[in-house]
Amino acid sequence: MNKKKREPERINRMLSLLREIWESNPDMRFFQLIDSIQHEYSSKNNQFGKQEGFELDSKGNKLPISYVDLFYLEDNNFEEFLQEFIINKNNRK
Repeated sequence: MNKKKREPERINRMLSLLREIWESNPDMRFFQLIDSIQHEYSSKNNQFGKQEGFELDSKGNKLPISYVDLFYLEDNNFEEFLQEFIINKNNRK
């Protein structure tokens, strides 16, 4: 078991970054924002976390699905991405 503790200060830093991004997109619902950010991260990082498969509809037809799962993404990597995301967005203005 990994006994290394995570840095508690990262929580406020990451929440602050998310707040800044959300405040620049106030018409987005929270999970729209999160979904958009996840897809952006995946597309910029070799499709990290992208999952593809099929689901069955009510008639048993296979429908293709894809989603991004960032469960194994380390906070420091995501924090760095959020910082770059904000910088890039500000440079586009």
